[in-house]
Amino acid sequence: MLLIDIRSGEYVLVKAKAVLLGTGGGPTMYTYHTPSGDKSCDGMAMALRLGLKLRDMEMVQFHPTGVLAGPGTRMTGTIIEEGLRGSGGFLLGGDGNRFMHKYDPRNERATRDIVSRAMYREMLAGNTNEHGGLYIAMAHLGPDRVRREFKGMVERCADMGFDLAGGQVPVVPTAHYMMGGVVFRPDGSTDLPGLFAAGEDTGGVHGANRLGGNGVANSTVFGGIAGDSMARWVPRHGALEDPCPAALDAAMALAEAPFARPARSLTPIRDTLHKLMWDKAGILRDEAGLAEAASGLDALEGELSATGIADGARGFDLAWQEWLNLRSLLLVSRAIVTAAQARRESRGAHFREDFPQTDSDSAGLSATITTLGADGRIELGWQPVSFSRIRPGESLLPAAAE
Repeated sequence: MLLIDIRSGEYVLVKAKAVLLGTGGGPTMYTYHTPSGDKSCDGMAMALRLGLKLRDMEMVQFHPTGVLAGPGTRMTGTIIEEGLRGSGGFLLGGDGNRFMHKYDPRNERATRDIVSRAMYREMLAGNTNEHGGLYIAMAHLGPDRVRREFKGMVERCADMGFDLAGGQVPVVPTAHYMMGGVVFRPDGSTDLPGLFAAGEDTGGVHGANRLGGNGVANSTVFGGIAGDSMARWVPRHGALEDPCPAALDAAMALAEAPFARPARSLTPIRDTLHKLMWDKAGILRDEAGLAEAASGLDALEGELSATGIADGARGFDLAWQEWLNLRSLLLVSRAIVTAAQARRESRGAHFREDFPQTDSDSAGLSATITTLGADGRIELGWQPVSFSRIRPGESLLPAAAE
């Protein structure tokens, strides 16, 4: 593995008999997102460049309540927990009225995908606050109760200048979790011998719509399984191989590329990526929007390739890190858009306004598979779902209980 020491900017070669890919996801290609800005789907991007398959990349989960901190800050999208709505919190439009009853009888307690879509529709209709978002209100439950039961959330909102217990907090749906990721086996192994994967880098664990709390379970359960598998694999198959000089030279040349180009700000590229993915490949999708996203991503990759950074002190060079992060985000964004174009139905977190029904006959019974072709384009395939426990239409409940 070739790494960059962020403290010095020097390249570091690490030999390992086995590697666990566990970088997390990080859908920070969207305007509003919960992960920190340094999360950029690097593990998925590395897997694509290694020739590995990714599955279900169209399944990006949006959490309904990210704090809308306003323009000029990258803290916007910071998550506040689902328990607020579960305990009776209200979602309000810019007009100060509740709106969820128009979309689902469960109101604010509907599933994440339904609530996020409802909020986004209200935003498109213009029923928003001054910053273009909505509100969550808890004061009707009693400020003392809210402070007692949601101490951490009250403090988090206070840090951002809002009173969760007694006032209204501006919120917006926010990109939260990648259900798609690397195709891997139950023991954590991948198609590349010696490479194991776990957590949000992997796909297939959560289907099309992850349940709250299962992300941590994914990391700990499959992380533990992968660790045990590696411990068994290494004595039988592990070896410290000599690196390929040509591969090392190519990797360093790619990382060095921006230093040889005219230095320009990366902010316009990042901002355009955020808006493009949010507007055209986000909560609500359709054929025309996805086509715009695909062509827009091609243009942005061209812009990034032509954009350089100043070659000064390499230690803690945030511009260099941003350039590398954008390279990963653009690649993974192309995988998301390609898979979303191919799945001409709505399922879980993936909603096509032009195909709002769920298909139980063809695409619905297969996972999308994305790979990186030799020409640098994203290639799309399908993998039939294996029904080893239950088939569509069957029930796990005993007949007397149904």
